[in-house]
Amino acid sequence: MNTTTRLYDAIKGFPDPVLAEIVDFAEFLRSKRLDLQPIASDEPLLTLSGGLEASKTFAGDPLVLQARMRDEWS
Repeated sequence: MNTTTRLYDAIKGFPDPVLAEIVDFAEFLRSKRLDLQPIASDEPLLTLSGGLEASKTFAGDPLVLQARMRDEWS
């Protein structure tokens, strides 16, 4: 029995909401595999930094932000 047949046998009869979760998981696994492309070793580390400097959520004093985040979990 091949893997496709085993998968079909395992999920047949599941309700649509469960099948939707299975599809979401399969798509996650596919994107995870595609995201595992190695980063060129000659790429400077600074090119990988940043991205949140224009964010309204993370704007302001870093110490105030840290306190807000910490207090949120209290």
